[in-house]
Amino acid sequence: MWYLCGLGSNIDPEQNLVRAVTRLLESHDSLWLSPVIHTRPRGIDTERPFLNALAVVFSPLSPTQLKDHFNQLEEALGRDRSDPLSSRKDRPIDVDILEYSESGRFLGEGIDEPYYRRLFEGRTENSVRASLTVAGHTLGQASATIHRDLRAGDEIVVQQGQHLHDHTVKASLTGQQGL
Repeated sequence: MWYLCGLGSNIDPEQNLVRAVTRLLESHDSLWLSPVIHTRPRGIDTERPFLNALAVVFSPLSPTQLKDHFNQLEEALGRDRSDPLSSRKDRPIDVDILEYSESGRFLGEGIDEPYYRRLFEGRTENSVRASLTVAGHTLGQASATIHRDLRAGDEIVVQQGQHLHDHTVKASLTGQQGL
């Protein structure tokens, strides 16, 4: 199953988004990452700005199983999910499944937040972008497909692109297994 995911952080966001992308690459051999943009908090009791991005991954897990995996990732990076008010507080990382598809084609129907909608539609020209360094590669200014090449000793290969629909992540992941 293909998953369109939203990533967000407003506690040390430059560090925590890098950590989240790195963790995602540990369990998925490839992923597509949108530009990373600065956003204002919405529906949360804070003044701290966020960094947000979209990611696409392939996983044999069901949506419920993958969400459990993402919750574990969030907790490993410091989010207290046992707090009943955690959804209204600052967070080191938030990973949400926005949409899933067997074909890898997304319609954007699960995207409610306007910043994720802009990223999905490729309308980021008026957004302030952030740069992240993952395994020595600068990401965040443009969309990128990131591959983990196990034959080359876990080397990271990055292909920069323009938009979700321009990327090779689907072709490169066909037949691969991951979480």
